[in-house]
Amino acid sequence: MEEQAYADLHHLEQDHWWYRGTRFIYRTLLRRYVSGACRPALDLGCGTGGNLALLCPWGPVTGLEPWRPALTLCPRDAASLVQGTAETLPFQDASFGLVAALGVIEHVADDVGMLCEARRICRSGGSILLLTSAFMFLWSRHDEANRHVRRYTARELREKAERAGLRVRYISYLNFFLFPVAALIRTLQRLRPPQGDPHLDMFPVPEPFGTGLTGLLALEGWLMQWISLPLGVSMVAVLER
Repeated sequence: MEEQAYADLHHLEQDHWWYRGTRFIYRTLLRRYVSGACRPALDLGCGTGGNLALLCPWGPVTGLEPWRPALTLCPRDAASLVQGTAETLPFQDASFGLVAALGVIEHVADDVGMLCEARRICRSGGSILLLTSAFMFLWSRHDEANRHVRRYTARELREKAERAGLRVRYISYLNFFLFPVAALIRTLQRLRPPQGDPHLDMFPVPEPFGTGLTGLLALEGWLMQWISLPLGVSMVAVLER
């Protein structure tokens, strides 16, 4: 992503319905599955820092990001910031009790290797919170613009986590209620010849629609306290070292 793209992302992370809704889901899963003793916390691939504050109850927090332009936009008072990659983490073994990798693994060529690295720096009994993209048939120009390598099924993600020596405590699809709409849009997009460069499918949504969409994700987060959702555009998992 170019520097302007990071600036746009930083702006969207503050108020966009997707980020507000997923932060509700993260908090729900963290409170349910992650002990307060799982400290300190690492935001692996922190981007422009939109999720650093939610990890503070498991702090102190460190944010790791490979791209310097993104780090310059992170809030300096929320975390210690480190430049580095997910494939070769610049931390000692068992350095963290909680590792959050939110929208990271789909960017990495060696995803099992990345999970092994996350396991290495996670303490025994510690947790890894993952968000990633679901279903390769939803692949689009949005994935190309984001430089994604793949999208996952729950079965594939579970198998790779177990190969890395991690226990899956919880796994679920998310963005379940909008899945039919997203699947239809992605199918129609594939029927049209590509026009211009790949671009992100993220844009401001006027109110009250933005609040309504945030509410749908919040409802999914509430449901995740008891069930796993069977379909979705994305996927979330809690793994244990």
